[in-house]
Amino acid sequence: MQVTLTQEATERIKSVEQPGKIIRINGELVGGCGMNVEYALWWDDASPDDQVIEVDSLTLVIDPQTIEHIDSDKLTIDFRQQQGFRLVTPAQILAYGIHLKDRWG
Repeated sequence: MQVTLTQEATERIKSVEQPGKIIRINGELVGGCGMNVEYALWWDDASPDDQVIEVDSLTLVIDPQTIEHIDSDKLTIDFRQQQGFRLVTPAQILAYGIHLKDRWG
């Protein structure tokens, strides 16, 4: 998967960077009758089955199931002051209003 960070996203991440941690792009099925994918970005460690992606001197990881949910080989991570992070494919905006956080926090 090709991941691109906009300049705004890179600047925001570097302003809150946690040394020794990497960013996980996560997508999980949530809901009952109407299943949706909920996306998140959090500080984490890599797992053996993760795809590791180096972008602008930052390390990101993404698991195979999240790649399936994204359903695109290209993903852009953007940041807007009023909206937070956005995950965008060439076909659609997957999520916005995302905040980079600690996994368990």
